[in-house]
Amino acid sequence: MQTTKTDKTMLIEVRTKVSLVMDNKPRKTTETYLVEKEFFSEAEYTVTKLLSGETVQEFEIQSMRISPIKELATQFKGEHSFMATLRDIWTDDKGNEKYLRYKVLLWADTLTQANQRVQELSKEGYDMLVEGIRQVDYIYITE
Repeated sequence: MQTTKTDKTMLIEVRTKVSLVMDNKPRKTTETYLVEKEFFSEAEYTVTKLLSGETVQEFEIQSMRISPIKELATQFKGEHSFMATLRDIWTDDKGNEKYLRYKVLLWADTLTQANQRVQELSKEGYDMLVEGIRQVDYIYITE
């Protein structure tokens, strides 16, 4: 599984209310941006810089939080983003079954294609199970 996260950075979700001009008509929407930064202030600056464009009339940052997404499957391309929940199962030294759940963000054109890609990812680990997958409207900002 590919990931772009380094030890010092974290994936930060920045939720915004945006008023856009599309086809000469104002449109209000809520957008969630995913930014890989070391500090919340850096994530806020990155989103503010992005939204200071010509098509955005006004915007408000509503919230920021550390994302529950632990991996970015950047090797996949597609029009939509999907969040998959994977479970890694192992047995500890005492014979007890343990598991770890984590979320992976990937891109695909359809849910079927995303499911196929998640199945590929699950085979890369030992005893990984796919617990679920859903489409999310995250905009991943890379610089």
